[in-house]
Amino acid sequence: MSLYLVDSSIYVFRGWFSLPDSLVNQDGQPNNALIGFSDFVYHFLHNEKPEQVVFAFDESLKHSARKTIYAEYKANRAPAPEELKRQFQWCRDWVKALGISQVSSDRHEADDLIGSLAEIHRTESCNIMILTADKDLAQLIRKDDFWWSFATGQKLNYRALVKKFGVKPEQIADQLALAGDKVDNIPGIPGIGMTIAGRLLTKFETLDNLRNNLNRVKLMKFRGSERIMKLLIEHEPVLDISSLLTPIDCQIDSMKSVEINKTKVDKDSLKDMMHYHNMGESRQQKWLQLIESKYTE
Repeated sequence: MSLYLVDSSIYVFRGWFSLPDSLVNQDGQPNNALIGFSDFVYHFLHNEKPEQVVFAFDESLKHSARKTIYAEYKANRAPAPEELKRQFQWCRDWVKALGISQVSSDRHEADDLIGSLAEIHRTESCNIMILTADKDLAQLIRKDDFWWSFATGQKLNYRALVKKFGVKPEQIADQLALAGDKVDNIPGIPGIGMTIAGRLLTKFETLDNLRNNLNRVKLMKFRGSERIMKLLIEHEPVLDISSLLTPIDCQIDSMKSVEINKTKVDKDSLKDMMHYHNMGESRQQKWLQLIESKYTE
């Protein structure tokens, strides 16, 4: 049995950026993100037929746990326009009508909700399948789990992630703390990228152990090791912040009460939404066939 955990925002944004805003609903409001997202959901449900699945959404996190630690966290991102915020709610309504749990928080990011759900439900008989394109979530993968970029078909297990990142998934948070993350505006050690960070963690295992042995970095057998040691010593205080920002919080108690099994589909709501959002006959027919199938009963 697999529990599928969907990093939903990525698939909403993909629809927003890839489909034209000339796609509108009956009130003339753009609905391209919803159309793209619903197409992804259709293909996922049709192909995988998951019994256990949760969609996690990000909310506006003006007072998030990470911003409390570092006010500049994600400060480089422009606020989402109202047209997109509206479509996020439509996407959540779509998932809810399908009888699938959708979760969000005004304090914790979708990554943390996914990490907590994985921690709660991972057993020898239940592995975790995380649908995303975000490297940060790779840190959650354990034996028998998969990190899956559904759009590209790239499905990576624990061993494949080690090969991709040069470190174990459990070390990725430390790797990101060292290298920083421009996307999330997380500071790192200047001059250290993911590759050098990977080498350092292969040698020292953990960030704490590295910090306790900075003078030994110059003894490592790669070009510029002494320069890297000096950069680490000079900028070490940066790690006090970045090391608190990169780990995913897997202890969100509210996730313990989340229903992971599909429930009954609200067919009338789905039909109303398809009509309101001017979904073409072909899309409507495919969805009607899916929701009438034994899978959704």
